[in-house]
Formats: sequence, C-alpha cells, structure tokens
Amino acid sequence: MKKSLILLIGMMVLLSSCHKAQEVDNQSEKKLETQHKDSKAIIALYKEVDSLTQHGCMDREKMQQFVNEAVDYAKINPKDTLSPHFMLYAGINQMQVAFSNADEQQRREQALEAINILEKLRQNYPDYRNMIYAYYYKGQIYENLGMHQEAAKIYRALVERFPDTELGKSIAAYLQAGGYEKSAEEIMQGFH
Repeated sequence: MKKSLILLIGMMVLLSSCHKAQEVDNQSEKKLETQHKDSKAIIALYKEVDSLTQHGCMDREKMQQFVNEAVDYAKINPKDTLSPHFMLYAGINQMQVAFSNADEQQRREQALEAINILEKLRQNYPDYRNMIYAYYYKGQIYENLGMHQEAAKIYRALVERFPDTELGKSIAAYLQAGGYEKSAEEIMQGFH
C-alpha cells in the first residue's frame, strides 16, 4: 500500500512537471511565432516605405514608424539575424526623415538620432557584414550637419577598417581632396 501511494505520488509529480514543461514549450513557440510575425510586418513596412520613396512619394510618418518598430525589434531580439539589418535601415530612414524636415532644430535632433542608431549598430554588431554602410551614412550625416571634424573622423575610421573596398578607396580619395570641408566647385578647381 505504501509503495503504491509513493508510486502514485511520483507519477503525479512527473505528470505535473511534464505539463509545466509543455506550457513552457507552448509559450516559447508562441513567442517565436510572434517574433516571426513582427519581423514580417516590419519587412513589409520597409518595402512599402522604400517603394514610396523610390517613386518620389516619401511618407515621413510611415518612415518614422518603420524606424521605431525596427529599433524596438532589435532591442527585444538582439540575437536575431534580422536585427542588424533592421538597425542599418532604421538609421538610413531616420537620416532621410531628418533631412526632409524643414524645421532646423527638428532636422538636427532627428539627424543625431540617426547617428545614435548607427552607433548602436556598430557597438552591438561589430562584425555585421554591411557595417561599412553604417560608417558611411554616419559620416554623411555629420557632413550634412556641417560637423566636418566628426565627419572626417568617421570617414578615416571607415578607410582604416575597410581599406580594400571600393567605398573605402573612394572615401580615401575624398578625404585626400578635402571633400568633407570643400564645396564641389573647390574640389574641381583642385583638379585643374
């Protein structure tokens, strides 16, 4: 009788733990399913935003929505392979939103936010295969803000890290010509 009672209690504990494990598995599956749906929705939003931009119909509100959702996704899912891509395109879209803004103060704030997004990308995903573009766009933003020393610093870092790429070589030539400090006319005069 004692053995049967102990065996019965053991079976109940085992069944209870199996049930809890099943609940955890179900919760994990639901979380993965939600992440998958979220990433698909973000990709769809990006495609819509990109298509509108390509057709000259920039929708700043949707672009900002994409930026916010992409950054949030990367923050919640830092190990997801889509996260660094989302961060790069969020930074680029934030830059486009910034420089399409007529208000000088808002333009500057939004541009600095784009820099912040690209810097987080660099910090969190240092081996990201498209990192060169994070450097490039960060330099472009500084340059467009008139922050030439910061632009030159970023461009030099790009050339040091990616010296054998076409973009690295182009930026090296740009630095040599003083492109971040001179107008296009001044650069062209230097070639005559």
